Amino acid sequence: MGYDLLVAGDISFARLSASLARINEVPVEAVDIAEEDVEDRNWQAAVLCTCAPRTGDITWSLDIYVTDAAGAQPSAAEAAEELAYELRVPILYAADGVRPSAYWLAAPDGPRTRARVYDGLDDDSLIIDAVERPVASLPHVRVELQPEVIKDHVVPHPIADAFDTGVGELGLGGGLRYVTTRLKAWEALTVRMASGWPPDGWYPRDFYDHDLEVRDELSRASVPAEVAGSFQRALESIDADFRAHTREVAADPGGEWWWRRVPIPEPWP
Repeated sequence: MGYDLLVAGDISFARLSASLARINEVPVEAVDIAEEDVEDRNWQAAVLCTCAPRTGDITWSLDIYVTDAAGAQPSAAEAAEELAYELRVPILYAADGVRPSAYWLAAPDGPRTRARVYDGLDDDSLIIDAVERPVASLPHVRVELQPEVIKDHVVPHPIADAFDTGVGELGLGGGLRYVTTRLKAWEALTVRMASGWPPDGWYPRDFYDHDLEVRDELSRASVPAEVAGSFQRALESIDADFRAHTREVAADPGGEWWWRRVPIPEPWP
């Protein structure tokens, strides 16, 4: 198995080798560490670590490959946390999802935190744009929430999917894409509420307001008579889930009923 890590601080290859040996339960002699342009290596080593120097906030990128000969094969997250503790520097690894800037940062002084990483001006430069909690060894990096990862986290929407399948079987899928995508977005909100607001347990108020605007669009949507009944049943089922996880606040005589409800509890900071 293999994974990539980023190092934000000074390290020695000797300490890195010893740490990788302990983490992967192999002798130090079974760990081969070298920079990326070195060809004379022990390619049969149980643990191969190729190091590329970086500039900016990141000092090294590590390409680690662990063979079946190793006694343990930790995940990237587990290896990052162990290395951060042993090397006393922040170690970063890519978060799940498609966003290149989304990383997790394991620090020696506390629990992991989200980190936003961008390419710098130079080819080998990487900049830590922000972290979600202060990191003692990175005092210059700003601390802020990173809401962009929330919509990258895919949640299921089975009710809307069933409706989408039905319209597809009738040959109406393309013409109803506007409706089905919004029905999925509306159901995704209720799923997020019911499952504790993944991935990080919070949700911005402006995201929520946008979801309510999606519900506005659904109330104005027109669908062919063949699927009108199934659309109404799907919408009513999702609305019921929405009501179950929200409470009514002060009445707004000018707005629809969903604008008068907020989640229980409110998930925004």
